[in-house]
Amino acid sequence: MVRTFIASLALVALLALTAGAEKPATLDTDPNLAARWTFDETAGATAADASGHKRNGTLKGGLSFAKNSVAGRRGKALQFDGEDSLVEVEQYKGVVGTRPRTVAAWIKTERSRGQIVSWGADDFGQMFNFGFVRGRVGVTPHGGYLYMNEETHDGEWHHVGAVVTEAELPNLYDDVKLYLDGAPAEIHDIGLLDLWPLQTGSEFNVRIGRGFRGAIDDLRIYDRSLSDDEMKALFEGKTDQPLSKAK
Repeated sequence: MVRTFIASLALVALLALTAGAEKPATLDTDPNLAARWTFDETAGATAADASGHKRNGTLKGGLSFAKNSVAGRRGKALQFDGEDSLVEVEQYKGVVGTRPRTVAAWIKTERSRGQIVSWGADDFGQMFNFGFVRGRVGVTPHGGYLYMNEETHDGEWHHVGAVVTEAELPNLYDDVKLYLDGAPAEIHDIGLLDLWPLQTGSEFNVRIGRGFRGAIDDLRIYDRSLSDDEMKALFEGKTDQPLSKAK
């Protein structure tokens, strides 16, 4: 009976510890997930930030969920017209300076123009534009560019991303990596012009979908560089699994 009592106490203590323990971080709950817009709303003109940081976006240019919500890669997505429509995240300037970062999103388009997401300042090296560059998805800091070889404007869903790794003065050649459908993307033969380092400014709010005609789904910004495995997990939808300790 004493043994049974001791075993019961041990079980109660174990359950208490388990209940009090923090759940391991995932790609969905990563504290470095600076902002995430799933675009799953079906009404209104506010794109909620699923990261918990309350960086909600305001739909502009006649854009609304009531008329521009479409079937997404998972759940719903937001359809942009490539003209005046965009989402602006007021009071959020994105990841600035030389800090590492990751942007990733699902896109579906038949036109090879427009921005997926951008922020920064109107000066050389101080913008961070992720979107179409010379007809391919890539990054330009307003002075130089890096873009992938494969075309993505085929009317199918593609997962695209860009990772800036930590460096004292990051540049496109050494410190930026592009991803397509869960794997590192091949860079176009003339897809690199490395003129200005990335020193992103803080003049503009984050803006989504400027000049982009098509659908965007599950757009994420992390203020750290994700690994190859993590980018693959985003593509495969395995975002609820514990993160590796080695980042």
